[in-house]
Amino acid sequence: MKIGYFTNNFPPRIGGVATYSFELPYFMAQNHPEIEVGVFVFGKEEGTETKGNLKITRLKKNSPLSMGKEVAKIIAKNKFDVVHTTTFFPTGFFVALFAKIFRVKSHLTVYGTEVVTNRGRLITKIVQYLTLILVSHIFPFSQSTNNLMFKRHKHLNKKKATVACPGISQLEINKKYSVRDKFNIKGDDFVVLFVGRLVERKGAFDLINAVKKTGDEKVKLILVGGGERKKLEKHVSENNLNNQIYFAGSVPREEILNYYFSADVFSMPSFFDTNLEDIEGLGIVYLEAQINGVPVIGTSSGGIPEAIDDNKSGFVVEPRDVLALSEKINILKNDKKLYERMSQAAKDFVKKEFSWQKNNDKHLEIYKNGSK
Repeated sequence: MKIGYFTNNFPPRIGGVATYSFELPYFMAQNHPEIEVGVFVFGKEEGTETKGNLKITRLKKNSPLSMGKEVAKIIAKNKFDVVHTTTFFPTGFFVALFAKIFRVKSHLTVYGTEVVTNRGRLITKIVQYLTLILVSHIFPFSQSTNNLMFKRHKHLNKKKATVACPGISQLEINKKYSVRDKFNIKGDDFVVLFVGRLVERKGAFDLINAVKKTGDEKVKLILVGGGERKKLEKHVSENNLNNQIYFAGSVPREEILNYYFSADVFSMPSFFDTNLEDIEGLGIVYLEAQINGVPVIGTSSGGIPEAIDDNKSGFVVEPRDVLALSEKINILKNDKKLYERMSQAAKDFVKKEFSWQKNNDKHLEIYKNGSK
């Protein structure tokens, strides 16, 4: 079998989509060396490289039209058995269109917001609609995304979709250092970690308020990510929290493990932004934290509850509930035995439920046999 993966969101870009767009084909190639796997990345760079058994071809994304021509050329030339796009727009449309023309089975991963929102220009909506019609099979990132997709697109055949949660693996570390030393955080301080874009719906504002509400100056919060930092820094300063809240900025993926090692608990209390129609599809960062033994506190928004074994590997609270967030932080800080149980349960849960072998097997079943 020969599989071609296509994306316009790929490392060194940071984020869940970029991570998944690399790891899906990478582990497919590692777990199934008998399969020829290549990934085609549209972005700012050009060139080829290999990671394990995976060949990566980078192509410059000059315009949607030039991308379409390149996708057509690649599919026509390579004689794939299967093509799969891990980004919806515009890559997904061109892959679905030219796969149909050249009679190749096409597949699409969807994460959350892109199949929920009604925002955008009319032409964009039409192209996205056509993509869902043309593609052979859709892989929603979570059961939540699957349900929301069919609620939004009632015309779709439910047999055309199979939920495929991401696998997760231990991150590798390139540059090792102590995050606690970097921010002058003491060994007996209790560190809450946030990793994500600093935008309203990711919940950083709520988490800052929750740390304040704990009433415990030994509770520290490290915010990793870029975005609306100035607004948050102003809020921190106005509330005299400068000795508890630290901004790390954007951190390269090969260094992020340092932050998980320094954390006692992880939280990204996202909520559904109704104005932007933006929602969390699952939250890979929750899985990354747990596999490193860090208990998590999430919200009952989007696919987040699917990434947490509630009351075992962490806690699920209602979105925007600052009091509940602060209470769970205090519980994990003050109950050492519970903390130790949750730390071990977090590792066990992710290893059992989010393996790349399970993810790959689900994909291969559809690649070979099609929709049921």
